[in-house]
Amino acid sequence: MARNCVLKCLKELRSPIVLPHNQTCLIGRSKETRIKSKRCSKHQVEVLANYTTYTVTVRQIGPNVTGVNGKALLFGSTTNLKHKDILEVLLGEYHYQVEFDPPPDITPEKKNCTTDLETPLGEVGIEMYLRKKKNTAEENGSKAKKARTGTENEDEGWVEYDNESLLVFNKNMEGRAKIAGYDMDGTLITTQSGKVFAVNYDDWKIIYSEVPGKLKQLHEDGYKLVIFTNQAGIAAGKHTVAGVQKKISNIISKFGVPFQVFVSTGKGNYRKPALGMWNFLKNEANGGVDIDMKESMFIGDAAGRPAEGKKKKDFSFSDRLFALNMGIQFFTPEEHFLGVKTQKYNMPEFDPRAVDESVSLFDPPSTKVPKHNLEVIIFVGYPGSGKSFLSTKHFAPLGYVQANRDSLGSWQKCLSVMETSLQDGNNVVIDNTNPDVESRKRYIDVAKKMNVPVRCFVFNVSKDHCRHNNKFRELSGANHSKVSDMIYNMYKSKFEEPTLKEGFDDIVKVNFVPNFRASKEKELYRMFLLEK
Repeated sequence: MARNCVLKCLKELRSPIVLPHNQTCLIGRSKETRIKSKRCSKHQVEVLANYTTYTVTVRQIGPNVTGVNGKALLFGSTTNLKHKDILEVLLGEYHYQVEFDPPPDITPEKKNCTTDLETPLGEVGIEMYLRKKKNTAEENGSKAKKARTGTENEDEGWVEYDNESLLVFNKNMEGRAKIAGYDMDGTLITTQSGKVFAVNYDDWKIIYSEVPGKLKQLHEDGYKLVIFTNQAGIAAGKHTVAGVQKKISNIISKFGVPFQVFVSTGKGNYRKPALGMWNFLKNEANGGVDIDMKESMFIGDAAGRPAEGKKKKDFSFSDRLFALNMGIQFFTPEEHFLGVKTQKYNMPEFDPRAVDESVSLFDPPSTKVPKHNLEVIIFVGYPGSGKSFLSTKHFAPLGYVQANRDSLGSWQKCLSVMETSLQDGNNVVIDNTNPDVESRKRYIDVAKKMNVPVRCFVFNVSKDHCRHNNKFRELSGANHSKVSDMIYNMYKSKFEEPTLKEGFDDIVKVNFVPNFRASKEKELYRMFLLEK
């Protein structure tokens, strides 16, 4: 029986991974492995070493393909590696060799290895192995593509773009002016099991008996049938590209009419209600045919409908807002397939189209900055309300020293910077969220001891407006960290409206006035970007 088992990096760029006896280990993107590729899930491979049988059981659980001795390992399937076999955490990348200590007794009678690597690989052997695998991959490029996406080449229908952020089926389908676009889950199909989420890729059925006939009629009437579906479970590692593709291909076969399909695999510009998929259709996948916006339509179940009777409210607004961003008609599945009257629905509380660029920055408009020879200004507002932009573009040029917890690391350091700056005769702006009386009091108390007036600037920007701003930054490629809903909810729960009783000299409202560098930025900002 072996005393030890490790996965040894072939090029010794990474430390060996110790595999304890009969203990499941997860290998993927991490500090330990130093794998940084986003194609590699944090839980890419599950391995289990058995010191008695000298085997390592391997199961791929990440979204992209793992390799075993140069061959693709299908998602969810398992295989056994033996001493000196090669694990490729991603097919063709991150090569590790299985090593048991002491090694098994391999004789001609006992030999039962899955590869011819029963002897240790020296430096030359490693280079030969890797070169052999590279040549095999180049010679069989279409096969590698199939392992990665579930199809062999474009002729079979599926192609991928932007590092698998967008999957397209029937890219070169005949262009038509009239588009009938559909969401998939909850619109064209529902689960066979009756559960909210499908238990596997075969857990589906056509949602209404009227669906096939309606689709056939629309196709005969000159409509191009298109599916636009969000499948972020692929990027999250919950689904595989191949599994989703197979499911969609089976669904289309059941309908018996031609479909073009766009699949967003993550949470970027391709995800509804953002227009990445729609723009790709218009610019790359409709054969140069202009789309008739008045005749085109989109159908989806994420329509913002409230709860009614036993029916729960819709989980989001994304489908309705997708159609609104496109500028085409929208229908729910019931309206479209069953002919029910227009159903009640709600719209999001924040409407980006209503943001006023002409509003005064400060309320009152007569607000002076600075107002005093020496002063402290405390900002109060959600993340994404425009605090740092105002601090950097408006206050810093006027000589204000910025105290920001994100850059300094703690409120104590902000307080220290404030005190030192005031002693040096410099105005200070506290650029933090400061939602409650306690967080503001620490600055007010020190300023008052120094006989320095303190003003409060409250950002008049709602929670959902700030969430929209954060999403806009993300989609426009701005260098800002993402802010989770938990942070917004925490601010809201702590918020206490500032009052003069706290010791402020005055309180100023700050309105959000957008500043766009280009017309495309303005166009994106005016769209609905939040799903719910």
